[in-house]
Amino acid sequence: MSLLIFVPATVNAGIFDVSRLTEDGEFSATFGAEFKTGKNKEADANDDFASGTVDELGLEIDYTFLNDWTVSFSTGNDYSDSQVGLSYKILTDKGFKLDFSTDYGIAWTKNAETDERIGNNNIDAAFRIHGIIGDAWQWAAKVSGQFVFAEPKNFWNIGFTFEGMYYFAVNMAVKTELNFSFKEIENPVTLYDRSIKLGAVYNMSDTSAIHPFIKYHFKTKNSEHSYILPDDHWSIGAEFSVSF
Repeated sequence: MSLLIFVPATVNAGIFDVSRLTEDGEFSATFGAEFKTGKNKEADANDDFASGTVDELGLEIDYTFLNDWTVSFSTGNDYSDSQVGLSYKILTDKGFKLDFSTDYGIAWTKNAETDERIGNNNIDAAFRIHGIIGDAWQWAAKVSGQFVFAEPKNFWNIGFTFEGMYYFAVNMAVKTELNFSFKEIENPVTLYDRSIKLGAVYNMSDTSAIHPFIKYHFKTKNSEHSYILPDDHWSIGAEFSVSF
């Protein structure tokens, strides 16, 4: 009697891999949707998924040039409808990689009736370390800072993200993501925003992948001091990515 244990021969091939490095001349696009239950930002309680809301996760388009540089355009963050970004690969070792990125969020949307500007201009910067352990494990950690140009008072955000992946088959992996951030620091008090995300990754081909997930967003501490109302909720969703 023998026991066969399957170990993937390699990782770092899929688009959603947390240790993946883009290639020179590569275009990629990521988009998706998320279905939420719990309380929304209008404080309407959704007791089950049948009374929840569907939100787009936004669209991100990336282009890598000169091998180490990537420019991006994305829609939707907390403060503006779109942003442009630039990232650079500092270290590219298989087991330990380091990237730097910066984005500028453009608050160019206006209310059609009042001509009032919607959202706030913002700029952020982040360092991300990531790599591979053995044949099946991947990991990543990111620290980011964001400055928001707001009236009557500008403010800072600081965020931390931790990710892990395990390939249990050649094209399939499980993925975990933890997020913790300090928002609107001292404006008037700091908010504590936390979430956990669990999902799977299926690499449909060398250039396309799907990432279904379930997520829990904890109640934002001190949220009564902001437009962000109590927002503890569950959500299910899926992200899609393709490169060409």
